Amino acid sequence: MNALDASTWVTRCAMSTMLVAAACASEYTKSVNGGWSAGTAEHSIAVASDDRTFLLHVPTLRPRNRLGATVAFPLVILLHGSGADGETVRRQSRIEALADSLRFVVAYPNGKNGLLGFGSDWNAGTCCGNAARSHVDDVAFVRAVMGEVSRHIPIDRRRIYVAGFSDGGRMAYRVACDAASLVAAIGVVSGSLRDEHCAPLKPVPVIAFHGTADPEVPYTDSALTQPKTPAPAAAGMLPPSIRFWSAVDGCKGVALRRETVHVTRASFAPCAGADVVLYTIENGLHAWPGGDKDGASGAEPTTEVHATETMVQFFFRHPLR
Repeated sequence: MNALDASTWVTRCAMSTMLVAAACASEYTKSVNGGWSAGTAEHSIAVASDDRTFLLHVPTLRPRNRLGATVAFPLVILLHGSGADGETVRRQSRIEALADSLRFVVAYPNGKNGLLGFGSDWNAGTCCGNAARSHVDDVAFVRAVMGEVSRHIPIDRRRIYVAGFSDGGRMAYRVACDAASLVAAIGVVSGSLRDEHCAPLKPVPVIAFHGTADPEVPYTDSALTQPKTPAPAAAGMLPPSIRFWSAVDGCKGVALRRETVHVTRASFAPCAGADVVLYTIENGLHAWPGGDKDGASGAEPTTEVHATETMVQFFFRHPLR
């Protein structure tokens, strides 16, 4: 059995708020290809003749099934925002304490630098920066990271997840568009779908978080034409990216629920192939909800929802079908 036992998940999850609040501040191994054992190290891989790098965090302990036998690790690939790097989103998301507790591996790929080494970003489609202008194949890079990590560490290929912040969120959408057969689910924080040719080969579960006052990736940002199957009528006021994905996943309805004073949860159901969930943060700006304030555009009520914790819970409910 590859899945984590549900009762084990509930027990550990009860501790997760405290764990996420304690940001992991450990230093990672500075040398490239610094090892595949427990801890955080930097690695390099050749992709289309380019040397690309990523950070990798490996927990000390392997996950176990309900019989107590060790099983392969789930893998979360976490993509940084434009102008940042893997270390930025590592600290921003505070995911490593949770990874150690729940025993999953985290990879933080580094985007391709622009001119003069500045402006690391992703080729997520029609937006934005040097990677898109230069037609960098970042989907191939993410695929290569999956393969490279799996060659050195036992990874459960049914539990590979891709998430990202801002331009990294756009790239997570792009990966789901072009490599749906490899991805169990994606998570998007303050991002939008900019791949106007998106046509995934299968439904992909999506969880997203977005502030209505985001000045960098607007709540209504999109480069989409709607698919043939329409989104549920009640989703008309939600972001175009979410409406698009709910249509792709064959969702027939959506339920809105007020979670806190500033946070509304939109849950799509029934869906033919995969769940879609959106957390809307009223007057929320450009930040990782409940995470470190690095990358934020200003003060906002983001602590009312913890994106990292909520996203991981969503991921673990969705193995690859």
